[in-house]
Amino acid sequence: MLNLSEDMSLEEIKLFLTCARVGRLGVCIDGYPYIVPLGYVYVDGKIAFHTCEKGLKMEAIKRNRNVCFEVDEATSDISMYKSVIIQGNIEILENPEEIKPYLQKLIDKYRIPEPLEQYMSKTSRNLEEELKIVRICIITPKKITGRKYIRK
Repeated sequence: MLNLSEDMSLEEIKLFLTCARVGRLGVCIDGYPYIVPLGYVYVDGKIAFHTCEKGLKMEAIKRNRNVCFEVDEATSDISMYKSVIIQGNIEILENPEEIKPYLQKLIDKYRIPEPLEQYMSKTSRNLEEELKIVRICIITPKKITGRKYIRK
């Protein structure tokens, strides 16, 4: 079969990772792949997302810090698609002062940009209580590949 896709440039990959809305995290649980969609931000060449301190995803990450992260986009007729795959290591941030700047970046991307404290107060949520259970995970890429296809 003729493969008409081509590699994405590093600049195309960075732009795509910055603009895409949903990524998929791949971890391994009991020897099987487990993939979960999530919101994320691309910051300083790394992927950052928030999660709770407990749960299946966190259990898997704590057992094995090697992960895969994928972002894709395609038209319904597949006349255009892009896909970026990252293999890397994940770090878990637990310190509230380290977490806050990443939460701010997520708010800026997914909500109306406003200060974290203001956003939390409008939703009647207690920032200090939530910071006790929320974690930021940061993926440092070891390998990045990007492919694209545009029907001509």
